[in-house]
Amino acid sequence: MFNIERGRRDFVISLVGRAVSTFGDWVAVVALTLRLQADGAHPYEVALLLAAGTIPLLLLARPVGRLVDGHDSRRLLVSSGLVEVAAAIPLIFLHEVVPIVILVAVLGAAASVTGATWSALVPRIVGEDRIAQAISAQQSLSTLVLVAAPAVGGLLAGAFGSGVALAVDAGTFVVVTLAAALIRTRRVPERTPRADTPSDARSGFALVRADRVLAPLVAGVALVVLLVGMVDVVLVYLVRVTLDAGGVWFGVAQAAWMLGMVAGALGAGRIGAEGGRIRATVAGAGVACTGVVGMAVSPGVGILILVSVLGGVGNGYASACLSTLLMSRTPDSARGRVSAAANAIFGTAQGASLLFGGLVAIVLSPRAIYAVGGLLGLAATGVVAVASASRTSSPASPLDASTG
Repeated sequence: MFNIERGRRDFVISLVGRAVSTFGDWVAVVALTLRLQADGAHPYEVALLLAAGTIPLLLLARPVGRLVDGHDSRRLLVSSGLVEVAAAIPLIFLHEVVPIVILVAVLGAAASVTGATWSALVPRIVGEDRIAQAISAQQSLSTLVLVAAPAVGGLLAGAFGSGVALAVDAGTFVVVTLAAALIRTRRVPERTPRADTPSDARSGFALVRADRVLAPLVAGVALVVLLVGMVDVVLVYLVRVTLDAGGVWFGVAQAAWMLGMVAGALGAGRIGAEGGRIRATVAGAGVACTGVVGMAVSPGVGILILVSVLGGVGNGYASACLSTLLMSRTPDSARGRVSAAANAIFGTAQGASLLFGGLVAIVLSPRAIYAVGGLLGLAATGVVAVASASRTSSPASPLDASTG
């Protein structure tokens, strides 16, 4: 039987541990970027650094999913945490691009294991009926961390040098490893697939494709991310050049979107029915795209901040509701694979979007990129709404029973 007190304790530990780890990761990204730039690295080398942390999400999605669903969660979390500590310590002292990129790739591989393991473990910790609230709390706290971490990373690197910031990152990996060791709830999957559960032998990608609810939502939201994510490349130019605002307003604009996401994620935790989460995912994506279009036509930075908050609220609703659907519609034995697959899909979409945005910025103005991205995102959201309504209104197939 689910133990409420133990679940509350374990959830608090996991929540704090993951937030600390996220904080350290972003402090390290800022510190390493500043270090490479100060050492005279070319822009493509900085891009390689950023890509090294995300490429493992795609390349290792299948083996990571099988690993998470086939082994004890505590052993995986502690082992991966120790790998992260071992990879982070040399980064404190290194300045050469190649070893830095290799170690960042190792960190990305270990993070792909810990991320999928935590995602699969949380439903065990909180109970099936509290998945939505748990994901809401986790995403809202992680978003708040993302507001502060880059600034702290810049301050630490500027005041004490990048080595101190990277030492902080290594320390956060120690904290999250200790948190994993303290978690009493364990996910110990059966090693041998059972004949009556065909999902046990399938990849996370196949499970998502086969689910009549998840398939259109995941594909559609990934498409929206691909189309809209490119605006991140030109936000600084929109604020500082187009709207002729100071650098501080660039930071405020970023923080406004993040704070909107916090509000959206918290609101998503109150949605109790699956149908409501499906509609909120689609509507949230549409609101986020509307916010992007609003930023394209904002006459001044004040209006831009307001519509940025609006877009962030939609983003928060869509992200938290879709994450809840991914876990609630997936059997416990397959949650590691589905989580790894989802991380790979959205991570790849975001990375490709940033590269695409850099190319588009050569020929389009910042306003035009925001307008094009937002309008294309709205069109994609409309397609998702139609596809989702069509598939969810059809009779459930036998496969759905095995996937959720």
